[in-house]
Amino acid sequence: MNTLTEMLSRLTLGRALLVGVVVAAFYYFLVFDSGANLIQAQAQSAARITELSAQIDRDQQKLDAAAVYKKTAAEVGSTINKLLSLIPEQFGMADLMRIVSEEAKVAGSSLATIEPKTTSVSAIAKEFEEVVVSVDLSGSFIQHMVFLSNLTKINQILIVRKLTLNSEREAKGDEPPLINLKAEIVAFRYSGGAKPQGTGQ
Repeated sequence: MNTLTEMLSRLTLGRALLVGVVVAAFYYFLVFDSGANLIQAQAQSAARITELSAQIDRDQQKLDAAAVYKKTAAEVGSTINKLLSLIPEQFGMADLMRIVSEEAKVAGSSLATIEPKTTSVSAIAKEFEEVVVSVDLSGSFIQHMVFLSNLTKINQILIVRKLTLNSEREAKGDEPPLINLKAEIVAFRYSGGAKPQGTGQ
């Protein structure tokens, strides 16, 4: 204690000022924080947050794109499967003739003739074949319309072409006019580009 008192008693005003400056400098450089370090740390944190946010946005865009692709692929696959179900591979002339005959009977039309035509590669695509029959029906106009309508309800693509309607008999009493219908009924089957099997197949 005496030693400290002696040291302080020997300090002049100039020496005291010098000691104060040294202590203040020591405190400033080693202890005092002006806030520069805190500001720098905050800036680095903000930059990191911005970087992470941008990365999250990029990842979300990738996820969204993947979800869209998955949905589109599923829809395309479903469409292709539906198309193939409407254009079966195992389908022949006998199948088409059976369908046409049954629908004519359901409609009440009289089937005079049904004849197979030549099976040929479809103009739509070489992977498909056209199976064609010609029909000759007699009945009322309503019966023919029911027949044609029923063909559209078959779970298969059927096309009616070369359709003609001609009067066979005028109305008689309560009986409607008798109409003759002639047409070609076309169905399709998937062949994968193989050679057509020909008439009656």
